[in-house]
Amino acid sequence: DAMDKALCESIQSLTASTMMLQEVQSQYNTEKKRLEDALNGSRKQIEVLSEKLQKEERETATLCLKITSLESANLSLNNTISTKREEIGKLEARVNTLTT
Repeated sequence: DAMDKALCESIQSLTASTMMLQEVQSQYNTEKKRLEDALNGSRKQIEVLSEKLQKEERETATLCLKITSLESANLSLNNTISTKREEIGKLEARVNTLTT
């Protein structure tokens, strides 16, 4: 009778321990799933941000090329203006010579 009682108490203790372990396992699985979902969300955000960064880098490179091209065109136009001013100066000098 005492052995049966001790056996019953052991079974109850094991049953309680098993239920507690199942609850802890359930909590662990829930937390693991939450963390995995958060990690996947972060990975997607990183992917989207990385794509945006690459796009902006391409746009920046394109703008830099355009700026370089515009600077070259500006330099060329400034040289042309300078040459034309020199020509105008020479022509004005000839006109002055002819009119005096």
